[in-house]
Amino acid sequence: MDSLTLFGISIPAEAVWIAAGVIVLAIIVFIVKGFLDELKK
Repeated sequence: MDSLTLFGISIPAEAVWIAAGVIVLAIIVFIVKGFLDELKK
């Protein structure tokens, strides 16, 4: 599986993994930030 076709646009597998990685990182940062804010109370 070299590429993913979305709405007729071919997306390279690398771009999909990068996008997934960015989303996962954002979620982790959001959770850690919320956890730290709870500790500060």
